[in-house]
Amino acid sequence: MKKILHDLYLGRIPGWDSRISMISETDEARQKIRSERRYFKSILSAEDYERFEALDALHGEGHARRYKSTYTNAFKLGVRLMCAVFMDDAYDEGAQI
Repeated sequence: MKKILHDLYLGRIPGWDSRISMISETDEARQKIRSERRYFKSILSAEDYERFEALDALHGEGHARRYKSTYTNAFKLGVRLMCAVFMDDAYDEGAQI
C-alpha cells in the first residue's frame, strides 16, 4: 500500500483532471450560455446558426469524452487503492494472498 500512496502523493497517479464547479457558478454559466445562444441566433443566418450548433455539439462531445476519461481514471484509482488496502490488511493478519 505504501507504493500506491507514495505514487499518488508524488502525482504519478492522476486522481482527477478538474474540479467540479459549485452549483451557483454552474447555474450562472448555463444562464450566460443560453443568453449568448439567443444572441447569436438573432444575428446569424439560418445556415450560419446551424454551423454554430454543429460546432457547439462537437464541443460538447469533446467535454463528454474528457469527463468519461476522468471518471474512468478515478474509478481505476479507487479500485487500486481498495486492493492495496485489502492486500495490506490481509498481509497484516497473516493470510496468504
